[in-house]
Amino acid sequence: MAEDLRAAYKRRFDEDLEPETYTVVDALGDLTPDRRAFLKALGGGMLLLVTVRAQGVDVPVRVQVSDDGTYRAFTGKMDMGQGSRTLLTQAFAEELGVPLDRVVLVMGDTRLCPDDGGTWASITTPVTVPVIRKAAAAVRAVRAATPDGLVAPAAWRTLGQSVPNVTGLAIVTGAKAYPSDRRVPGLRQAAVVRSPNHKATLKTFDASAAERLPGVRVLRDGDLLATVAGDMATARRAAALVTAEWTPESLTPQGDWVALFRKTAVEPVEQPRARYPPLLRRGDVVAGLAGAVARQSSVYQVAPIAHVPLEPRAAIAEWNDDGVTVHSGVQAPFLCRQEVAKALDVPETRVRIVAADSGGAYGGKQRGECEVEAARLSRLAGAPVRVAWTREEEFTCSYARPAGLLDVESGVDAGGRLVAMRFANYNSGAAGLAPQYDIAHHWVGFYRTQSDVRQGSYRSLAAVANNFALESHMDEWAATLGLDPVAFRLRNITDARLREVIERSAARFGWKADAAARKSAPTRERTGSRRGVGMSCNLEKDARLALFVEVEVSGTDVRVVRMVATGDFGAALNPDALQNQMTGAIIQGLGGALWEQVTYDGTTQRTRRLSEYRVPRFRDLPDLDVQLIDRRDIEPAGAGESPITLTAPALAAAIFDATGERRRSLPLVAAR
Repeated sequence: MAEDLRAAYKRRFDEDLEPETYTVVDALGDLTPDRRAFLKALGGGMLLLVTVRAQGVDVPVRVQVSDDGTYRAFTGKMDMGQGSRTLLTQAFAEELGVPLDRVVLVMGDTRLCPDDGGTWASITTPVTVPVIRKAAAAVRAVRAATPDGLVAPAAWRTLGQSVPNVTGLAIVTGAKAYPSDRRVPGLRQAAVVRSPNHKATLKTFDASAAERLPGVRVLRDGDLLATVAGDMATARRAAALVTAEWTPESLTPQGDWVALFRKTAVEPVEQPRARYPPLLRRGDVVAGLAGAVARQSSVYQVAPIAHVPLEPRAAIAEWNDDGVTVHSGVQAPFLCRQEVAKALDVPETRVRIVAADSGGAYGGKQRGECEVEAARLSRLAGAPVRVAWTREEEFTCSYARPAGLLDVESGVDAGGRLVAMRFANYNSGAAGLAPQYDIAHHWVGFYRTQSDVRQGSYRSLAAVANNFALESHMDEWAATLGLDPVAFRLRNITDARLREVIERSAARFGWKADAAARKSAPTRERTGSRRGVGMSCNLEKDARLALFVEVEVSGTDVRVVRMVATGDFGAALNPDALQNQMTGAIIQGLGGALWEQVTYDGTTQRTRRLSEYRVPRFRDLPDLDVQLIDRRDIEPAGAGESPITLTAPALAAAIFDATGERRRSLPLVAAR
């Protein structure tokens, strides 16, 4: 079979496939030692490498065909609960023309899988799915002697269907193994001795008491100090016996961050080819503001928040003659491989990352902090070492979503239409900067600034901060002009699909333009409390989104009563999973909108455990109605990040409607 398939593949490539679209490499031909080692690890069967041209770059896809007609497909993407394993399996199966159970997806192994980008930026659906479909169609064309074109949406049998999670049974029965479940023979458990400070260098330590415990070793590599033992309880007991003296780095007091951001701001420059351009300009914003009939300006702030994944990270590192292998739940395996290789001063070819599906990440597991610690300690110990972060370490050793300062100034014409806007984000980021409104003159920019604390990616990056500021500003304009918030937005939106999601959501919610009528409705009255409604919209990562909310405010307490949302992501490749993504993002957004924040003092991160950090709870969940518009004829957009951008501004608007108080900082209320 292998010889026939090889010949067929070469013939098919020579005759029919366009070189600029596909390049087929016969991986069983002239084998280098590295390729032999790769194929040995891979196992038997025919390996086909298909390189697909996508967004100006060549993206590799590997497919292994076995003699029994099953397929193994390989990708560097990861599943952290968002369902990408199921979606990518669907894409392969659809174009191969085989049932789902004939496809096995191998994810996140840097030895076996191609480097097709980290799992971030909601690009799996709009970028990876088309690549996989094209590659699978090329393989199908050879095996079945059929045209190599993609299956038309109208003919989909697997895509477009609400396929259950392919690992769903294992998840609900507890059979699914997560990174924290993994063990290997001869494993040593490590507990890292941490500084109480946010950043510090190790000065001296005394480990004599810890070393008296049976089976305990104390290891040091620079500022990394840890105890290792045969079990985690002993390792942590030993770590508690180590006394260490640290030299802390000072931090700018959190109350002075606004001044720090303004003082250290770096003027943005245009980078139109960047994924998130830091500067967007149109028209003449100075002249536009000068000619406006009315102007207003506002300042908004967002606090740093933590990721709080359900599963804290864990990594096992093991050295052998080939180098080090690290098993973990990192969401960007190849980036992690770079970090481990750099930390250990070894070539990347001597580092293998094997990533497993993890219990959540939200952008917090892009980096390799835990993996680097495990690899460094394993080399010192001469044995496999497991580092499993506690919940407190997950708070204090990772990075937080950046704090943000946002200045917005805009003007309207006599007809209540925006004519000019200057929008500046300090520190938070450039994602989601592009306004969803048609503004003839605008300057929208992101200023990089100094930050003393660790900060990094969080679900949607800066799009939450940017949409909170923009949509809150729009709500303020509606109030200033005495206009209905929905009507004011619609008169400034030209995108037909965005208008439709707003209008559909308003109808399902029962929105009434007359605020007095809303407040007098008997179903919204409760003794000692006030009801209010609000809305927000966005056009983010090519998704059109709208959210309407109702809140009840009693004293300092805010209760979300109900939410109605509509999302248009183009073609819904798995409608159930897509709806779940949107629902989960909106719910997660409740925490950052209402309560979540990480606090610091002059040297230390004060927020260190869940008892000090308020995330959404089951009792916080409102009546939630999430609907999709499925457009089979439009390329799909990613859904992992964009819906979370709706929650905060809609809630801020509803609180204003209920109380008349305009809240311009996240979180909107204190934790309780």
